[in-house]
Amino acid sequence: MEITGVSSKAYTSAAAAVEEDEKLQKEQEEQTKEYGVSGAKKDEKDTTEFSSSSYDEADVQEKAENYLKNILFVGNLTDVSSAALQNYLNTFDVAKFIKSYGPFSSTSEITAAMYAATSGMIKYQEE
Repeated sequence: MEITGVSSKAYTSAAAAVEEDEKLQKEQEEQTKEYGVSGAKKDEKDTTEFSSSSYDEADVQEKAENYLKNILFVGNLTDVSSAALQNYLNTFDVAKFIKSYGPFSSTSEITAAMYAATSGMIKYQEE
């Protein structure tokens, strides 16, 4: 089978592009060896690790207060429920709370723990 209509100019430019790609790849390999950076192989998977930083007492105190204030602000609570939540807010012991429910690494964990701690106190008025 004979291929016709292909100019030698097109062939040489395609060959030059391949050679240039190979040259760039070799340069990158040399740079990675020189700087001690290893490139990822095709079999390797990229993985991401998230650092887990625990919230300290001040952060937990702030998040817990905000949670309770939001519930009190929304309203429609019974007087007894409102008083119980306000008392819990005033006597909140953050160290005991962290010991019971923590350690915490996100706001959602603190919110879930606050819900568990206060769900029995929250009663809404019947309409």
